[in-house]
Amino acid sequence: MKKLLLLFVLLPMLSSAQIEKTIKLKLAVMQNFVSKGEEGQTMFWQTKGKITFGIVNYTEAQNYQFKELFINQYKELETIYNKMIVSQDERDTDLYIRTLIRQEDDYRKLLTAEQLAKYTKQLADFEKNNPQANDSYSSLFFSDNLLKEFKTKFQYK
Repeated sequence: MKKLLLLFVLLPMLSSAQIEKTIKLKLAVMQNFVSKGEEGQTMFWQTKGKITFGIVNYTEAQNYQFKELFINQYKELETIYNKMIVSQDERDTDLYIRTLIRQEDDYRKLLTAEQLAKYTKQLADFEKNNPQANDSYSSLFFSDNLLKEFKTKFQYK
């Protein structure tokens, strides 16, 4: 029920069908992690870590760095998500989305140029050729096209 109410708060903010679909996917995934309680944090960082490792092949040194990043991302998102669900305030929703955008940028900054190229190429391939994989990846990450669209829509700099 709370999820449906939240979507009614979000809908006026959305103009693009792809943005709306992606936000729904991102909220559903977060709702799933949060519903797991303390285990949700572990599931979040392990899921993001395994998915991205499969694409970019982190070094040993990067494994710790990305684990820490993903744990911190979850903690930040969980706080905003829980407030947003209760408040149903458009400003909290906007903050949540802007946080997702920033977190994607933070992740990309930690990748080497070669890793970033692999990552963006793989997400672009899913976007173009595999709608199911694209939906799965879009629930946690942003393709270049989607990131640009979100940054434009939410006036993120």
